[in-house]
Amino acid sequence: MLTQTLNPPTLSDVVRDAVNTVADALAETREYQNFQQAALNFERDTDAQQVVRLFQEKQRSLQMMQQLGMLTEQELTELRRLRRAMAEQPRVRAYLNAQEMFKHVCQLAAQEISNEINLDFAGVCAPGCC
Repeated sequence: MLTQTLNPPTLSDVVRDAVNTVADALAETREYQNFQQAALNFERDTDAQQVVRLFQEKQRSLQMMQQLGMLTEQELTELRRLRRAMAEQPRVRAYLNAQEMFKHVCQLAAQEISNEINLDFAGVCAPGCC
C-alpha cells in the first residue's frame, strides 16, 4: 500500500513563460476573437439563453431514461423540438460555430506540441486514470 504523499510538480519559469506566450498567441487569433464576441452576444440575448435553458432542463430531466433507452416517443419528440428551437437561434448557432472553430485551433496547437515532444500532449493532459 502506498502511503507516501506525492507533492505535485510546479512549472519552471521557462515553461510558465512559454505557456503565457502560447496563451497570448491563441488570444490574438481571429477564432478566439470571434468566440469571445459570440459569447458576449449570447450572454446579452435573453431569448437565446432561455431556449438553451429549456433544452438543458428537459435533457437533464430525461437523461437517465435516455441512457436506459426508455424514453417515450412523445418525450423524444419534445426533446427534438427543443433542440431544433435551440439550433434555430442565430446567437446560439454563432456561439457554437465560433466555439468549434476555436477548439480546432487549440487542437492544432496541441498537435504541434505533440509533434515537438513526440508524445500525445492532449492525451497526457486529459483527466482520468489509466
